[in-house]
Amino acid sequence: MVGLTQAEARELLEKFGPNELTNKHDFSPLRLLIRQFTNPTIVILLISATVYGLLGNVHDALLIFALIIPSGLLTFAQEFRAESTMQKLANLLKFFVKVYRDGNIIEITSEEIVPGDVIYLVSGDLVPADLEIISSSNLSVDESVLTGESSPKSKTSYEDNKLLAGTHVLSGSCQAIVLKTGMSTSYGLVASKLENQDVETSFERGTRQFGFLVARAIAILVVFVFVGNLILDRPALSSLLFSLALAVGLTPQMLPVIISVCLSAGARKLSEEKVLIRRLDVIEDLGTLQILCADKTGTLTTGQLTVAKYINPFGTIDDRVKLLAYENAVTQESSANVIDRAIAKMEVTYPIRKKKQEIEFSFERRRVSVIFEDGELVCKGAFSETFDLCTKVRTDNSIASIEPFEAEILKLHQEFAGEGFKVIAIASGYTNSEEDLIFEGMVLLEDPAKLDAQEAIDELSELGVQLVIITGDSRESALHAARVFDLPSDICITGKELSELSNQQLQNRIEKCQIFAEIDPIQKARIVEGYSKSGKTVGFVGDGINDVIALKNADVSISVDRAVDIAKSASSVVLLEKDLKVIADGIRIGRRTFENTMKYVRITISASFGNVLSMALASFFLPFLPMLPTQILLLNFLSDLPSVTVSWDKVDPEDLARPSTWRMRDIGHFMVIFGLVSTAFDLILFITALSILNGEENQIRSAWFATSLLTEIIAILVLRTKKAPWLSLPGKLLLWFCIGTVIVAWAVPVFGVVEFLGLPRVPWEFLVLIAGVSISYAIALEISKRVFSTGFGIPANN
Repeated sequence: MVGLTQAEARELLEKFGPNELTNKHDFSPLRLLIRQFTNPTIVILLISATVYGLLGNVHDALLIFALIIPSGLLTFAQEFRAESTMQKLANLLKFFVKVYRDGNIIEITSEEIVPGDVIYLVSGDLVPADLEIISSSNLSVDESVLTGESSPKSKTSYEDNKLLAGTHVLSGSCQAIVLKTGMSTSYGLVASKLENQDVETSFERGTRQFGFLVARAIAILVVFVFVGNLILDRPALSSLLFSLALAVGLTPQMLPVIISVCLSAGARKLSEEKVLIRRLDVIEDLGTLQILCADKTGTLTTGQLTVAKYINPFGTIDDRVKLLAYENAVTQESSANVIDRAIAKMEVTYPIRKKKQEIEFSFERRRVSVIFEDGELVCKGAFSETFDLCTKVRTDNSIASIEPFEAEILKLHQEFAGEGFKVIAIASGYTNSEEDLIFEGMVLLEDPAKLDAQEAIDELSELGVQLVIITGDSRESALHAARVFDLPSDICITGKELSELSNQQLQNRIEKCQIFAEIDPIQKARIVEGYSKSGKTVGFVGDGINDVIALKNADVSISVDRAVDIAKSASSVVLLEKDLKVIADGIRIGRRTFENTMKYVRITISASFGNVLSMALASFFLPFLPMLPTQILLLNFLSDLPSVTVSWDKVDPEDLARPSTWRMRDIGHFMVIFGLVSTAFDLILFITALSILNGEENQIRSAWFATSLLTEIIAILVLRTKKAPWLSLPGKLLLWFCIGTVIVAWAVPVFGVVEFLGLPRVPWEFLVLIAGVSISYAIALEISKRVFSTGFGIPANN
């Protein structure tokens, strides 16, 4: 075999390029950076800051930018580190290939292969490109990474003679010519379909919808206040600035910081658990996970076959069967597959006979026979193909006709197959052909359950996550796994049944099914999509090319470090160990992150809405603006400081025990109901201070500034938990920040610490008013939480 010359190879490499996946979907730091600032909430803040700057209010514009930019850079840095780690993992996976150049076999990297090259592959080699077989010897290939089928495929130069990139050689050897490389291969075509197909995560969807909710409220508010003040003959510029200040006041300015801090802390914690987070926002999706789809092999089981039993035809442990199976496995040379490797690991103390001849394995025959020097033939293979060759059976130490025992043996085989064992038949005979054999017994192999698999499944169940098994294995194998792991096994949908279901029929049946068997790659994606359409947050664990489409359809896409590059590229989470317990730990961290984020959203949006509505209404009947724009921004800044520490707040066990999701209707109800409660007490303060205490405008502003700060702290402490506040104490950091803010709130009207901003000391009557309104507000807020809890989906716990 001559192959290409080095000169021809260089020309072809220049023409076709390296044999690698290079497309626009590759990692781009600039695109990653831009993505951090495209959320509607961020956009609202950016627009507000820009308007402030254009109107000459540079200080306030810089303050808003100072909140947004660091949080965006923080998430960028975390995701950039994750992507860099992925690049390093990819570099470790580069491999060498034997290729014919100038008549010699040399080793080159897989990237240097070009169309027309002739390469040499042996057992264990990865297929580096799309190839056509020139010659082969007992070649079998694992195509499961593309097809999802676990059974190896036999390949020859005259039948089924194509080898596809990404598959690997199980046994035998071949010479093959390269047809396609890089993005032109079957592997590359799948990769090209991923270009620009980033699926929006449920958390991204939630924050986007929340941003639009805030944007609508802001638009209505700005127009309402600005037009109302113009009608009252207020100066246009001051009215506009006041309206914009109210808009910024309604915007959850610290949300980007809260999310960044929560997610970065979660990512660091997960990295300690051997979980690499490629997109930070997926941490919160982990917390909302309701469905987790996974194959049983390698996830619930070890992914390695081991011998469980070796039995005679009647089910009794038999050392003769063990010895015959072992001798066949270690002396045959035509098929070094996983079954032979498992059998060869058995401990055998007897001497092994020397082989005289071998009747080779093929995928059509599904068996291999070895003839030893003493003339005995030992046949090992699939049960049906081997059993059909037998006319006799060994009973104790005698040989009898198999006919009277046939039904009993077949029944025993069915029982073991139904229990999930892979059944290998053993037969013998003193003959040179596979005829008139003696049935010796069976070797039962199993893929053992992981030691902690049941514990991990129980943890997922306690977390309210439903585990769904999607496998290419048989219905019997899938149902056996379901029984072993105590999963519902009354309904199992096979690939054939699934293909006959319409989307609506699948939607109707999918809610009650947790086991899918004999499933192909396209059907995996359809199942994931079906669960997503039912409104559930769906995770999918996959590591092959055949899993890529399903990974892209999932809210949380999970692969392992040993997965093919394209599967890792399609994943938002990469496990350094394929372990469900790690996923369960990730879900807890995600829920803590999500719950603390939602605390901030609910508390801030309701308190801000109440304050902003109060100022908007007060601006119409007060002879002056209730608060100046700079004072509003200072109020927002001080009230948001404790909110930042919500990221480290404790989370009630009840909230970790079930998945939560963004519910815009509930958030809207929360905002309006508790905002109105806040507004009611603000108006009481305004009316009392103006009509009864006859306060002047700066005194009223000072009193209201202090009351607003105090009521925001009260809102944090009351609304951070579904329980009564004294039954669920906050984290230490949050508690200290709340205490500090309360001190500042009282220092403003008592000592006039920011009098230069128009917030002077106030008489003692105002201090009594501030205390009375704050205490009354706390009582009313706790009562409101209990009365209205069911309406906005946060049931109170006692």
